[in-house]
Amino acid sequence: LLFLILTVPFQMWFSIANITEMRPDTALTPVLGMICGLPAALGCGAGNLIADLLSGYGISYAMIGTLQQIIYAMVPYFLWRRLNPERDGSEFRLDSISRMLRFCLVMFIDALLIVFCTGILNHAYSVTEFFSVQNLYLFFKSFDAGLLYGFPILIGGHFLQKYLNNLHSDEKKKVFTVSLNERMIINTIITGIGICFLIGGAVYITDKMSAEGSTLSLWGQIYLFEMVAFNFYFALSMGFMWFTEKRIALPIENLAGIAERYYVEHSDDGQRREMMMACEKYAGDSTEVGNLARSYITMIRDMELYVDNLKSVTAEKERINAELSLASEIQAHMLPCIFPPFPEHKEFELYATMTPAKEIGGDFYDFFMLDETHLAVVIADVSGKGVPAALFMVIAKTLIKNQTQTGMEVDEVFASVNSLLSDGNDMGLFVTAWLGVLELTSGKLIYVNAGHEAPLFKLKGGEFVYLKSKPGFVLALT
Repeated sequence: LLFLILTVPFQMWFSIANITEMRPDTALTPVLGMICGLPAALGCGAGNLIADLLSGYGISYAMIGTLQQIIYAMVPYFLWRRLNPERDGSEFRLDSISRMLRFCLVMFIDALLIVFCTGILNHAYSVTEFFSVQNLYLFFKSFDAGLLYGFPILIGGHFLQKYLNNLHSDEKKKVFTVSLNERMIINTIITGIGICFLIGGAVYITDKMSAEGSTLSLWGQIYLFEMVAFNFYFALSMGFMWFTEKRIALPIENLAGIAERYYVEHSDDGQRREMMMACEKYAGDSTEVGNLARSYITMIRDMELYVDNLKSVTAEKERINAELSLASEIQAHMLPCIFPPFPEHKEFELYATMTPAKEIGGDFYDFFMLDETHLAVVIADVSGKGVPAALFMVIAKTLIKNQTQTGMEVDEVFASVNSLLSDGNDMGLFVTAWLGVLELTSGKLIYVNAGHEAPLFKLKGGEFVYLKSKPGFVLALT
């Protein structure tokens, strides 16, 4: 159906010679045959059969023309697969000059085949001679139409495939991109088609303004001018695109690919060296491409140095964290943690817990029996956090317990501990502490406060009150 739509109107209105029309089906057969193979060949053959019968040709002539259409479709099919061995759908991409040249070669061979077969057929049926102007028109028409109509078909199919792949991709917000080469090819084709329309329109207007000529002569002139202009333009464009691709487009695309691969795979040393070597291939260029390649090399080296340093720092941090975790366990076990602590004493119950802000810190508590009737309780906090506070806490806890066990009064204990801690305290650490001694037989509590938060005391009725007293100065600073 598509073949008929693109054939019958052109046969009726756009003849450029006795048997040659300006029609796009010349490209439809080889291009679709190249992509789809036998189904496209059979479809174009059927369309050609109906079109020839509608044009008044005999059944034998039309049948031979149908066979020719099948040949015109299958020859590009096998040629393209020989030139492009990929079988993943990418063989139909026109994203490089080399692929464009391969496509041009297929169209050139197919145009020669069309002229050869049509020339023999027309000579056999005494329509034209084998060597004739009509066959020259037919060759250029077949070749140029293959380029003008074939390129948009392949590029349109390529972008449709990219869009569908992007639509069904698992990656979220995947960006649809068009490469520099693809942009150049698209712009070249659009410009070529535009030039053909402009030249054709100019010739048409010029012919209409001059003496009236035949329609056949008019379309022949239009096509002749378009053929010369398009082929000249296309040859120049291919040369320019080849230079641009080799010097600009491909290097930039390769460097962009290296950057993307580095982002994903930079953890592999072998792949990093491979990327460095790929960049060094362009580093000698004196253009912006060379500057970009040299910047990539510097970036990769700096990044690897940064990653190595980060690994070292991370390893050291993990080691320190492991040691801090061990120190935290040690510190936790330095505090009383077995409850009930004195099961032989039924006259009181005791429980304590502490959660440090960091792995280790300066908060601590302690309780111990001075004798069978006196229980000492300590709550304290060393200024600061981390290792220094933890070390100072060990010293403070040990001194308070030792001094309390000597039998001194609680205020004398803090005075003695303060003196001992102040000696050599160059870091300026200090301790807030509360010490209470409970006489179990009478319930009498004697306590002292060195700048610490007053503890809460629960009354018989359930009400809590602070054990307020005039707090003394903190330990270790006087």
